[in-house]
Amino acid sequence: MDELLKTLKKLVPALGEAGVEMLADQLKDLIAQADTPWKKAALKLVANAVEEFGPDGINIAINEIEKLFSDDDDKIPEIDWADLEVASDLLAQFQNAEADQKTATRDFLAKLSETMGVILQGLIKGLING
Repeated sequence: MDELLKTLKKLVPALGEAGVEMLADQLKDLIAQADTPWKKAALKLVANAVEEFGPDGINIAINEIEKLFSDDDDKIPEIDWADLEVASDLLAQFQNAEADQKTATRDFLAKLSETMGVILQGLIKGLING
């Protein structure tokens, strides 16, 4: 976790020390909740999507993960933009997930979306005020 804080501290000029520490706490909480292989795989896909699409990547990844649990055959995840290893791991982990984990998955994705939204708001406010 120290590496995470070091990386975030590079944002101090824009966010201020308190802002960076708040972001670090939010990320630590989110990472701590990734206590199963499928949660870790989901976080990796979100990180990969943010690298590829910027802030829009969060919603793109979450929408594609939601498709994995859809009963609609027309909703096939389109993750060809993702790193092959990340995509493969995600699909393997979700195939192994039990059907009753759908609710847990949706709850985790909602928390992920909420947390990333708070982080992005903090970044934007810091950049505007900085």
